[in-house]
Amino acid sequence: MNTLADRIKQRLSDLDKTQADLAKYCKVKPPSVSKWLSGGTKTLQGQNLLRASEFLECDPDWLASGKGFWADTNGNAKPYEAVTSPYTVKMLGDDILGQYLINTSDIAANISYIEYTEEQYRRIFTAKNPSSLRLTNIKVDNMSGTLEPGDLVFVDISINRYDGDGIYLFMVGNHLHLKRLQMAGSNLLVISDNRQYRSWEISPKDKSTMVVLGKVLLGQSQIFQRF
Repeated sequence: MNTLADRIKQRLSDLDKTQADLAKYCKVKPPSVSKWLSGGTKTLQGQNLLRASEFLECDPDWLASGKGFWADTNGNAKPYEAVTSPYTVKMLGDDILGQYLINTSDIAANISYIEYTEEQYRRIFTAKNPSSLRLTNIKVDNMSGTLEPGDLVFVDISINRYDGDGIYLFMVGNHLHLKRLQMAGSNLLVISDNRQYRSWEISPKDKSTMVVLGKVLLGQSQIFQRF
């Protein structure tokens, strides 16, 4: 898949979706999408890239460049049926989130899975059991500087409580947060790495309303970052 147009056409065909629906979802005019498909537009960036990858259910890095773990050796998107490796990290989905009423969320999964060879997996995740990991994408900018909108994050779902300072996926009320947690005395400080957002605290009394779904192990943009 050498061009952006090729990749968009492939995903539209795979998902039986239309050009018009893509334009509507991305909130752009149909002629803009026509340019994407004709080759007039060579690359997507920012919100157009993020929303297009959400609609096309694919990794933003792969959609933008044709490269990344979501591509096979020819740069094509791998169909779900091709998953054969036991070293596969699956999307964070309803098996974990389905039991919660979520009104708003900091995440939006754009990719179904990533399949690794044993060597790749152990180099990145060492001895971590693949069944304990899920992947998703961050869709907000409150962690900018550490994680940018569209970045892929790998969440260790075996951690279901505060387990030392770090970046966690957690519920408070009906909002699904992906933020940094840090103990401050007896309170838990909720920190957005983007300083445009204010930090806030969860008191010992309020901790009973908090549900920890996992701790972020890795983030992937162009490179891996270990937290």
